[in-house]
Amino acid sequence: MKIFSSFDTDFKNQIIEREKEIYWDDIFVISHGKFYYYFYIVLPTIFLAIWLIVYIVTLYYLASSTHWDWANLIYIVWFILLFAIFIPAAFKLLKKYIDYILDFVVVTPKQLISYNQEWILSRKWRTVDVDKIKTISVNKDGLLRSLFNFWNIIILTEWDEKWAWEINFSFIDDPDNVKFKVLNIIEKKD
Repeated sequence: MKIFSSFDTDFKNQIIEREKEIYWDDIFVISHGKFYYYFYIVLPTIFLAIWLIVYIVTLYYLASSTHWDWANLIYIVWFILLFAIFIPAAFKLLKKYIDYILDFVVVTPKQLISYNQEWILSRKWRTVDVDKIKTISVNKDGLLRSLFNFWNIIILTEWDEKWAWEINFSFIDDPDNVKFKVLNIIEKKD
């Protein structure tokens, strides 16, 4: 779905197809893993839906058990609280879903292209030549990360711009395997 030039849900597929035309099968796409999807999108959405149902049922129970003069005041206060709490939480979930769908890194034998959809009206992307890559490291820490085997991959490059010297991509499933795939592709640069 293309709403704006900076927000296109088919953008990732278009970029992958474009890079496949140039490099054939010598590309690799790094995206957020299944842990990110289940624990940052699905589970919070379920909790938010349950919270919303409990909130509305409690509202109607309190309003129906009080005098009708106070019931209107209860409705107004509870709906203001609903919008003050529910709407920001829903927008945060939407942002996590946008990150899951539209944040990715394309690795080719000549360059790394990092795409970061910051919100509906904002997308950042940068290209790093493989010659400028200094290190690729996997950041491993924590019990939960060890159980589900998801980590961060950090790609350090030569410093050329304020924010372009590091690509830090988090919630990657099996990052050691991803690191070796990236290294195999960028070593084919000639």
